[in-house]
Amino acid sequence: WHAGVSYWRGERDLNSASIGIEIVNGGHDFGLPGFPAVQIDAVSALVRDIMGRHGIAPREVIGHSDIAPGRKIDPGEKFPWKRLAENGVGLWPDPAPAGFAPSAPGDDGEAVEALRQSLFEIGYGVARTGAYDDALKSVVLAFQRRFRPDLLSGNADEETCVLIEGLRRKVTSVTSKR
Repeated sequence: WHAGVSYWRGERDLNSASIGIEIVNGGHDFGLPGFPAVQIDAVSALVRDIMGRHGIAPREVIGHSDIAPGRKIDPGEKFPWKRLAENGVGLWPDPAPAGFAPSAPGDDGEAVEALRQSLFEIGYGVARTGAYDDALKSVVLAFQRRFRPDLLSGNADEETCVLIEGLRRKVTSVTSKR
């Protein structure tokens, strides 16, 4: 039951469709300490081995905050996702011109619809229509925690939009090649 209530790329029962790895770290309750390099090296090796044995694509390596953004914030903004992606564990976005304008909670319209669609195509469990509500803010915050941890606002500002589009393009190009 490591995943709990969750969603990723159409799958709602991630407890039976995933492998959970517990990484020891005090987290937010203990001042969000960094992750030691030796620990991250071990995690990278373990996950690459699991990916190889089970045919798991890098885009499917995700964290609790990705699959349950309203409930989970781990592994947290100090987890070195970019370093793992550089080692073949997960994906990292290549910045790309966003196809939508920045938006924030309370906004509505085409920019919010495009933001929702892009996050959905990446794999996040977002409604594909509606205003920029608290649920969408939680997903944007989860995205920022992983891909832009230096500014956690929950607003889809310009930098966040560029990274969302870059990851969306990477994920959809991988999907279309299969």
